Amino acid sequence: MIFLIGFTIWALFRVESEISKFTESTPSPAPVLDPTHFENEFNDLSRRLKSFEVAVLANEPAQLILSTQDLNLSIAAHPQFEELRENFHILSLSPEHAQIQISYRLNAKPIGESTNRYLNGSFLGKPRLEGGQILIDISHLYSNRGTVPKGFRDHLSDHQITAPFLKDESLGPFMKKLTSIELSNNALIVRVDPTKKPPGKPELTQEEIDNTKKIAIATFAIVLTIFGLLLFIFLNWRKIKLTISQ
Repeated sequence: MIFLIGFTIWALFRVESEISKFTESTPSPAPVLDPTHFENEFNDLSRRLKSFEVAVLANEPAQLILSTQDLNLSIAAHPQFEELRENFHILSLSPEHAQIQISYRLNAKPIGESTNRYLNGSFLGKPRLEGGQILIDISHLYSNRGTVPKGFRDHLSDHQITAPFLKDESLGPFMKKLTSIELSNNALIVRVDPTKKPPGKPELTQEEIDNTKKIAIATFAIVLTIFGLLLFIFLNWRKIKLTISQ
């Protein structure tokens, strides 16, 4: 039991050590567009968003084409995307992948006071729909400092970046209706087809993931306790047997 506990603590601190190899102590903010410098473009984007909204609410087939600039303007101007500002900036879009600059915050200290580390760099990835969310399958992940391990890249692919938007009163209903998403030259295309079901099964929310982790930790603690009790009984069986016979 002591070995298992010691190994678990060692593994946690090893994770902290590994994270520090490709992260930095300070963020390197991604660019944020100033909507006031793109007044005509923003008005055109607002008009297209409204047309898409009207068609979806009327239960009609709808398509929305968003350029790289449209997406960055949306992040800069709409309050729903405030958490993405300075952390997420689309550099380019092509049929093969999206190239995105990030400044991703991590809690690098598993025990004690939290210490933020930042993955400053970029990644290549392709979006997909899953249970109303837009997930990004990352193919390459680049850091301004060091090589990023494949395991962390896979973890970042599972990051539910659009999960908070499902609860948004304006975005949530539309996200759940999306039936396809694809990349083209300098554009992201989303479609809603009332005759089709949205792809995939609903993803677990962050709250459900946290609850699952708590259950797993509690189960692990119970197993360790039972194992320790059985080990104690096994090592002291002769004494226990003698006590019972007396």
